[in-house]
Amino acid sequence: MSSPARTRLDVNGLGKSYPGLDVLKDLALRVAASEVVAIRGASGTGKSTLLHCLGLLDRPDSGSIRLDGDELTALTGDARSRARAQRIGFVFQAFHLLPEFDVLENVLMTARTAGLPLAEAELRARDLLTRLGLTDRARQDVRTLSGGERQRVALCRALLPRPQLLLADEPTGNLDPATAAVVLDQLLDLARQSQTSVVIVTHDPAIAARADRRLSLHDGRLHAES
Repeated sequence: MSSPARTRLDVNGLGKSYPGLDVLKDLALRVAASEVVAIRGASGTGKSTLLHCLGLLDRPDSGSIRLDGDELTALTGDARSRARAQRIGFVFQAFHLLPEFDVLENVLMTARTAGLPLAEAELRARDLLTRLGLTDRARQDVRTLSGGERQRVALCRALLPRPQLLLADEPTGNLDPATAAVVLDQLLDLARQSQTSVVIVTHDPAIAARADRRLSLHDGRLHAES
């Protein structure tokens, strides 16, 4: 009998409120190493708030977030920024590429924030670009790329520091269905190869169906989907 997968992300009792609105209520979430979890829910249910808390972009009012056993919730200042840069990757619907930099320079942005040696980071960046079919785009202006190419650059940037956790907020929301399917395949393949756990927020049932586990967020808590 195989041993159970090691827990990568362990969230307990997470709460987040805004004036007059309780968004997250005693929320719990456990994600195994290399597991892909999809979270769905209606607009305004708190999906982005949850991702922001998991990614240390926002601070919950209560509860704990542990990544490979390390408590992250109470981190402040440089320690919090370092944990976010080195251990958590982000992929957003809007790409968030910097137009004044070329493809390779955009990918290397996370190397700088994570404190990675530049020579080592450039080798990994070029390897990631090659795996995603962007070898000949390394020095190209990101403004000339297609939507699918831009999202692949954003994925390379997110995975460059070898994060333990990848958070994806509607990662294919700006792409046509065919391109979305290709980008999703590449995201899942690369994440699993690097043993990165993935939490995807999506409205798309086709994307959710590709996850190892599907959850819905409503009334401030996560509920298993069949």
